[in-house]
Amino acid sequence: MKYLFTFILLIASIISSNAQWSKLPIHTDEINHTSKLNHRTYKVSVALPSSYNPENKYPVYYLLDGYYAFPIAKESMKALKMGNLSKDFILVSIAGDETNDYDWLLNRWTDYTFTQKIKKDSTYSKIWNFSSPALVSGGGDIFYNIITKEIIPLIDSKYSTNNERGLSGHSLSGLYVANALFKSDGIFTKFGINSPSFLFWDNDIMEAEAKYASANSTLKVDVFFSIAELEDGFDNLLRFETLLKKYNGFNSKLVVFKDETHNSVGPAMIARTMRELYSNKD
Repeated sequence: MKYLFTFILLIASIISSNAQWSKLPIHTDEINHTSKLNHRTYKVSVALPSSYNPENKYPVYYLLDGYYAFPIAKESMKALKMGNLSKDFILVSIAGDETNDYDWLLNRWTDYTFTQKIKKDSTYSKIWNFSSPALVSGGGDIFYNIITKEIIPLIDSKYSTNNERGLSGHSLSGLYVANALFKSDGIFTKFGINSPSFLFWDNDIMEAEAKYASANSTLKVDVFFSIAELEDGFDNLLRFETLLKKYNGFNSKLVVFKDETHNSVGPAMIARTMRELYSNKD
């Protein structure tokens, strides 16, 4: 019993020494940004670390699908810091002007796809009862310019940031992030590609990779891949990661979330992506 008590005290001491307790809450801002490129309004949500000091410079983590992801990410960011599992970073989520699931799907269908697929637009407009306006794909390049030429300068002007930026998404936005890998502009160096819709979008990501490979042998990025065990697409994702390993400077990790589905994996995926990309052990 004496040894058990000593062991409990030891564990409590370790937990206390690793914990990062703060008396300050995470500060959040919400910015409505109307793009000059497509005249749509985006809700940009920002969470600052509790220790935020404008005299310091912070990396920025851009998270897509902010409509549902920001509340989860904000609380995960807090928990990771309390457990001393991540370094400080600024969390920025991007959402459209949607207030319901219908508009969310309509907006992301356009923004998160680089390849226009008119037949798929028509088919899924009918399946999902989108009448007017119907689904329109292929707005990925415009949305990338909105992020890089409008939203990033906006964030950099308001907060104390450095040039280390991450970009992450799940499902259709995971497909988007995979395509953004090949922009080769150095704006983002960390990527979270989670349950990406490669098969759903006819594997056009493989064509994007082949095009990039024809002119490049270097891809200096850190990528966290993840997928749920109870969904299709693992072999495709593994194939994609294998293709990328030929590039100089490429670094990756792939995690399979046991007993999770494509729809249930969100909270675990969001927290793990931040933990991997912003580990305080780097």
